[in-house]
Amino acid sequence: MLMPLRKIILIFTLQFFIARAATMAQSPQDARPFDKAQLEQEIGQMLMVGIRGTEMNNEFMEQTRKQIENGAIGGIIFFKHNIKDGKQLGDFIHDLNELSVQLPLLLAVDEEGGKARRLKISQGFEEFPSAADVGDKLNLDEAFKVYSRMASQIHATGLNLNFGPVVDVNINHSSPAIGKLRRSFSSDPEKVYQYSKAFINAHRNAGVLTTLKHYPGHGSSREDTHNDLTDITKTWEKDEQLPFAKLIDSSMVDIIMAGHLFDQDLDIKYPASLSAVHIQDNLRDKLGYEGVVITDDLQMGAIIKRFSLEEIIIAAVNSGSDILQFSDPRNLDDDLPQKMQNVILTAINEGKIKPERIHESYTRIVELKRKLDISSNKTVE
Repeated sequence: MLMPLRKIILIFTLQFFIARAATMAQSPQDARPFDKAQLEQEIGQMLMVGIRGTEMNNEFMEQTRKQIENGAIGGIIFFKHNIKDGKQLGDFIHDLNELSVQLPLLLAVDEEGGKARRLKISQGFEEFPSAADVGDKLNLDEAFKVYSRMASQIHATGLNLNFGPVVDVNINHSSPAIGKLRRSFSSDPEKVYQYSKAFINAHRNAGVLTTLKHYPGHGSSREDTHNDLTDITKTWEKDEQLPFAKLIDSSMVDIIMAGHLFDQDLDIKYPASLSAVHIQDNLRDKLGYEGVVITDDLQMGAIIKRFSLEEIIIAAVNSGSDILQFSDPRNLDDDLPQKMQNVILTAINEGKIKPERIHESYTRIVELKRKLDISSNKTVE
């Protein structure tokens, strides 16, 4: 039996308004189309890795080269096994910068001074005092001169990002990760802020990006995140946040590194590096930080012993972190870029990650990379 025309019109009218209402309920971001190829490129910018090689012709670099050129890696961190001397490192970085990429690579090093350094006198580099020695023995002008030499040396190699300064306040002088290694400028948060500014300004003058670490503050800790979970629930003090807050307010921040620091008063499941309470609610919403957040190495014992790779990636992305760092030279996974893409794309399809979360990070990373002094003809699109 044919349906009466009036009933057909009524059905189509209802369908029209239902569809229209659903469309209107979507925000512009929700309606934004995301294709797989675009997502893969954006996800690639969110990955920083360690590498095995010392030159582009090294057999270990072949797969890495392809991943870089395919947009699956956005940054590289260099360790002592990647560095023989200044000429070798300069040639290596020059060749990396010659690769065909849409966005320039972040080329990072841990160069704080003292025991936390990668450029050593045995390799022909100048070595610099620890943060504690700088804070104890040098005034701010003298500190600026020291860090100007450090930054110029980093820039001369072609590196463009230093994982420093440490803005942890030296509350626990016996902390195995900070106090014992003399990595903090002072137990006075104001002094930490002032000396961190000298460090940052010196690097900015040399065209090198900097990284505040380790949010929300590692200085009161009793454990070392390299080995296992570091619980700061009973030791963390509010003053530890002051250097971060003041540097954010002073527009002095390129990147903030989130530490593997567990505070069960804030998040009973995840440390700061994987926690939306720490990163999104506190760092971004309360402190007003809008820039790039990078995780500390996600292969450290504090993380890899407790969570699966899938959970680590999904939690880190959903925390509000922008760059996921997997850099342990003892545990490098050549297939990590593809694994990370697969985990995130599957999580998006399953509704565990919103594609807009990826786009937010990509946008922040693009803005960060616009700061780089690119001496080649590459442009940031």
